[in-house]
Order: sequence, then structure tokens, then C-alpha cells
Amino acid sequence: MEPVLASFGGQLVALVFMVSAVRILVLLARGNRGGQRRSTGRKRLTRGEKGEACVDAVIHSELDDGIYTPISDIMLPAKNGTTQIDHVVVSRYGVFVIETKDYGGWIFGGEDQAKWTQVFYSRKSQFQNPLRQNYRHTKTLSELTHIPHHYFKSVVVFAGDATFKTEMPDNVVYVGDLARHIEGFEKYVIRDEQVPDVASAIREWAGTVSPEDERLHVEMLRKRMRPPAEGESPDCPKCGNPMTMRTNRSDNSRFWGCSGYPRCRGTRSVA
Repeated sequence: MEPVLASFGGQLVALVFMVSAVRILVLLARGNRGGQRRSTGRKRLTRGEKGEACVDAVIHSELDDGIYTPISDIMLPAKNGTTQIDHVVVSRYGVFVIETKDYGGWIFGGEDQAKWTQVFYSRKSQFQNPLRQNYRHTKTLSELTHIPHHYFKSVVVFAGDATFKTEMPDNVVYVGDLARHIEGFEKYVIRDEQVPDVASAIREWAGTVSPEDERLHVEMLRKRMRPPAEGESPDCPKCGNPMTMRTNRSDNSRFWGCSGYPRCRGTRSVA
């Protein structure tokens, strides 16, 4: 059976040339930095960075590099600014888009739930369903590369010592099972000679994000995740708008809700 992406060959090559031109303009705007991130020497990794490094090691050591082309730490232009993707693996079996979570404790969550729950000793906290987060990543990649969305395979990897106390969705795995999960896909969807073109298109789009855009993206994430000061309302983790204190009608518990409700349904637990 012929891989379905056979008809996309010419479009991919044209897309790479087009995006390359945009990237050149960005590099010229960067001046002497040459598009490379400045190194400030050895730095202490955050827990999230350690998890991503662990996943990166698995991808490079356990997957056949003659079949799978890995790309890590990708910043892409998106509708509302930029979006960051931990890892992408391009292969004849599809484009695997990987979101890494380095959590401990117990995890409760299902595929269709908006929020998942982490229980760590006596502390309980909620976080956005990472499958929904990664769906936005796959949609962004599909829109930028013009590759049909169903060729992208969303994978969420837990790299810490967390234990699922509910049934894990099919595309959510522990880091030790990641390579086996990816290798479980056996249907050809991309020609082998087109894999480098797909990888190049993704890399070229990543090269169009300026250092200033990257800095703003990091600042936005830090602002959304930091605990609010006393008397201060936090920002919505979904859209960035200010949040307001609300009451759950079922149990009278208090929580932060997005001021943009119902357009945005972002919530945050009260510390």
C-alpha cells in the first residue's frame, strides 16, 4: 500500500523554501546572535527540564535513528503568540508529538476530563489535561506544515515517579514504555524519502520565532504558574486573563475562575 503522503511531496519542498526565507529575515533581525541561544554556562535544571532530558535520552538511545528523526524543544508561532513543544519524532509511521510531565505522587485523570488531579502526600492540586494541551500542539503543526492532522500522533509521557490511580488513556505512558509505544505503530503513512522534508519544515518554522518571542513565552508561563501574592488575583493558565474567586455550588468550595467565562473556562485551585 502506498503511503498516503505521497501527493504532498511537492508541497513540502515548496513549504521548506518559503519558510526558509522567513527564517533568514528573523536571523538578520537577530544580528550577531546568529539565531543561536546564548549559553551562560552550566545551569541547574528544573524538574521539568530533567524530565524532558530523560525523554530525550530515551528517544535517542532506544529508537532506530534510521527510521525515526527526533526534534526537541521546539518553539512555534501560534494563533495567540507562540507555543512550545517538548519533542517531535518524524517517521514513516507518522509524526509523534510528545508532551512531557515530570510529576510525583498519585495521578487521577481521564481522556475526556478537563482537569487532572495530583495527590502528593496530603497536598492535592489540579492541572490541565495534558492531552488537550498536546492537541493544540498537533493542530499548530498541522496548520503550519499543511500535513493532515490525523498523521500526527499525540503522546503524553510521565517521566517522574508518579503512579496513575485511574486507567491510563492509550496514548499516555510512563517514560520506560515510550519507545515501545512509538514502535507499536506499524502502518506506513509517509514515504521514507519525505521524512527529511517533513522534519525540515518543522525545523524551519521553529527558526522563525525570535529570541524576544521566546523570552515573552517563558515570562508568560512563569507568570501563569507562580502563586499569587496576598490580595492579588492570579492569571488564567489557559488565556492569561485575570481570574476571579468563585464558589463551587455542589460543595461550597472556593476556586479561581477565569474572568473571561464562559468564553474561557480556565480554573485554578486556591492555595
